[in-house]
Amino acid sequence: MLDWLKAAAALTAVVTLGGAGAYTNAVPRTALAHIKSIGLIVSVGDTCMFEHTKPSALEWAAPPEASFLEISDWQIDDHVAQEVTTLLAARFQIQVVPFEHQAFDNWTYAQLSRRIREMPEPDEPVDAYLVILRDWRPDVLGPSRQEVGGLGLYRRGNSRPNLFASYRIALLDAQDGRLIATRPALSPSGDTPASLAPFGTWPRTQNELSVAQGEILKTGLTSLVDQTLVSTLNQLLPGAAVHTK
Repeated sequence: MLDWLKAAAALTAVVTLGGAGAYTNAVPRTALAHIKSIGLIVSVGDTCMFEHTKPSALEWAAPPEASFLEISDWQIDDHVAQEVTTLLAARFQIQVVPFEHQAFDNWTYAQLSRRIREMPEPDEPVDAYLVILRDWRPDVLGPSRQEVGGLGLYRRGNSRPNLFASYRIALLDAQDGRLIATRPALSPSGDTPASLAPFGTWPRTQNELSVAQGEILKTGLTSLVDQTLVSTLNQLLPGAAVHTK
């Protein structure tokens, strides 16, 4: 089960994101020309968020019911790391570097920069770090004040639940931790990537998730990331992600 202190810290990350300042959505070509090697950190798929809101006249002010489940054994981060490595292999030398997930669960841009500066020297020196993180965003499915982040399942009342994949990709300079560019993953319509899940996918509690429900979630969440990964990478690193399938 997810450490609840970790979960609470993750929920507070959104409070500090708003003051991060404006950053470019794409790496300037002048900067891109000097980046030959990248250290890859994928920290988006180690937990699954379950968020339930109850429709009411005061729904906009009511806190949601939120819980988390440790899903690192689903190996979604490993899958994403392999996909990114394949997509960028023609342009960069990609090195998946070891890291502690808790160091990237609760973050601001200043914290992210510091953590990159404090990263142990990788086996092979890199020019930049590409970090894939959970991204906290306002709920787009109802009028409540909750936010969703990372991978998860959202349900309003007794309605059909929605899978969501709220993440962003950031590129930081390996030497000083400077944020070069960052890009949120969005659907073609500009929304948080989401899709309907079967009614029976919602568990009574997150710890009572069945094997069948887990397989549906794993497949659906992985698919949402896969559907947006190529476009997000190419928006961040213009023309760098080559789909070979």
